Amino acid sequence: MDEFRPRPVANEVSLEGYQIVPGMMFNRATDPSMTIWYGSVAFNSVCFSTLNDCAAIQIMVNTKEKKIIIIPCPSKDKDAILWHKPSQKQKSKKIDCGKFMQPIFKMWELDKELHYRTTGRVVSSGGKVMLLFDFNYPEAWKGLKMVNGIGE
Repeated sequence: MDEFRPRPVANEVSLEGYQIVPGMMFNRATDPSMTIWYGSVAFNSVCFSTLNDCAAIQIMVNTKEKKIIIIPCPSKDKDAILWHKPSQKQKSKKIDCGKFMQPIFKMWELDKELHYRTTGRVVSSGGKVMLLFDFNYPEAWKGLKMVNGIGE
């Protein structure tokens, strides 16, 4: 058996001036993602499976923090948004909502000619599982071309 030999220690460096890069800036195909346009929103299929293929959601927005939460809800709820048919395998679902997105684009100073995508993370509140999307550092897209990786 080989004798354990620790690796030589590298030269000590100062971490002053470095910043941790948020994990949300690295998209992975297995992450839930939300895309917003000037008149619509879309969710990828990972969102559906993460929320147990629920048929309806509620959307909550924090305009000051530029965050959106989606919460599974009964389809008969007065604020329910029918976003998914569990019997169908959908890759994504685009939902028209100009009355919601147009003011958001204005408040968040987003370019209405672009669309923005960010990954979500699972969070919970009061025992309910939900998805949180942070639009502080979204990818900005024009058609199929990424304009930049951190928004405008």
